[in-house]
Amino acid sequence: MRLLNNLKFRTQLNAGFTMIILFIIATVMIMLHLILRESYRNQENQVLEAYGRQIAINIDNRIEYFMSYLRLLATNKELLQPMENGNHHQVGVILNDITSEFTDLHTARIRDIRLHRRNAFGEIDDLYNAISNIGDVFNEFIPGNTAYRDNFLITGTYLNNRNEKVFSIFKKVYQTNPEWDYYLEMCVYETELIGFFSSDKSGNLICVTNGRNLMSMSDRTLFGPLLHTSRQSGELFILSGGLDISYDAIAITAGNSGFDVVIEVIPDNLNRGYRLMMIRLVPVIIGVLASSFVFVALMSMRFGSRLKTLQEKIAAISSWELSTDLRVDGSDEFGMLAGELDETRKRILDLIAQNNDINELKRVAEMSALRAQINSHFLFNSLSSIKWLSHQGNPDVLADAVESLAIFLRYSLVLDENQVPLHRELNHLEAYIYLQKLRYGKEINVHIDIDTELMGRKTVKLILQPLIENSVYHGRGASGNHLNITIYSYADAEFYYLVVEDDGIGIPKEVIDKINEGDKTVSKSGYGLRNVIERVKLCSEGLGDVIIDSKEGVCTKITIYQPH
Repeated sequence: MRLLNNLKFRTQLNAGFTMIILFIIATVMIMLHLILRESYRNQENQVLEAYGRQIAINIDNRIEYFMSYLRLLATNKELLQPMENGNHHQVGVILNDITSEFTDLHTARIRDIRLHRRNAFGEIDDLYNAISNIGDVFNEFIPGNTAYRDNFLITGTYLNNRNEKVFSIFKKVYQTNPEWDYYLEMCVYETELIGFFSSDKSGNLICVTNGRNLMSMSDRTLFGPLLHTSRQSGELFILSGGLDISYDAIAITAGNSGFDVVIEVIPDNLNRGYRLMMIRLVPVIIGVLASSFVFVALMSMRFGSRLKTLQEKIAAISSWELSTDLRVDGSDEFGMLAGELDETRKRILDLIAQNNDINELKRVAEMSALRAQINSHFLFNSLSSIKWLSHQGNPDVLADAVESLAIFLRYSLVLDENQVPLHRELNHLEAYIYLQKLRYGKEINVHIDIDTELMGRKTVKLILQPLIENSVYHGRGASGNHLNITIYSYADAEFYYLVVEDDGIGIPKEVIDKINEGDKTVSKSGYGLRNVIERVKLCSEGLGDVIIDSKEGVCTKITIYQPH
């Protein structure tokens, strides 16, 4: 440390930054190797598993298609009748006639469809030159074996008498004649399997197996000598045996029809994504190193000359000259420090602006909260009305009521609108009145007389409905007297006025005083009025207001005035 302290600042700066940069790059490279290498290998494995899964699905679909056709043949009455009679030759003729169209359609897929018969003593009619171990195949259908449970048997791929690579799908046909057992055989070309992955050019070894039988594989040279041996012994040899290439991970995907897709991966394929990433990273590392050394050199050269400039900038901010730009040209420590000081100056200015924004956001939040309270209060009362209506036994009226409630909810639950055209507010109000009329009938009469010239004016959303609601639930009194409500309007040069007037029991003066004073202990009816007053003031920036005028036992008149 003493030796380092004796060096010049520029040398210390260059040496220190060089060691830090090299340490960071070495650490990053080690982390990339430890983390990303395994990540890329896992990603390649996932891709291979998805590819194998798709191959298995395609094979399942194709095999299921062939098996479905055999199921259909096994229930064909034209075949079953001669089987019952033991006329094997007639059955063969009918089978050829029935399947001719299907075999012609799938000439490149299936070799043929054949029928075999075995009597009660095990004798087999081998009229179609079947595979050599056909008796062993039929023995798989005895009780306890998988073929007996599923009624299907799929053989491994073998070479037929034409030296073609094929595999057979056997299905036992159940009929009532106990003297004979009939078995349908569909002979399918092996190309039906390899066609699903023959386009793969990765070099990976892809194999398709069924149980312990080898069905198909991408390496045709290995597939040849293993074909006959695999079928004879029923054993699946090590897939990479006999090859010069060393394989790594194995991805196995099981199909629903018993087929497995085995992918043996060349290790180099698993690492190719990681290797490509590292190659692309080399010029980036070189560029970072070069830029870092240049950056350190410039900082050390400009150290002395910039100190005085920085001091002047610090003096400016200490004297609260917030309108002065405090930045210093360059990207060294002094420039960064000056930049931080300038950012501090800007943050102070931003705080002033944010204070105004916070006030605006607070106003919007208060609006949303107040309207949310109205919505919950309204929903409770509307659902009570619909509940009452559901007991009246009139489904048409009930449906209209539910539709009206839906209109209310669509209007009132949209919280991003503070002001709406007056005609929308009136439409909302009319729907509310409709619901209340369903409940109270002629006990409530509402008359609306709004000047058509005011219909396009902006009004605070959801202010008329709470007033009508208060009149209905609180203006009628405990005796539930008839209630008449009138809604009308007028305007002057600066404001337009909406008046809601009823002939209910009125509001006591002390309650009106508490509402105007913002007393939170006010009753529920007063709370609704206070809600409307606060929202009108918030949305009109204090220009609008609500005036409450009431005579107990006579009437209540509420006037809302808002600027044009």
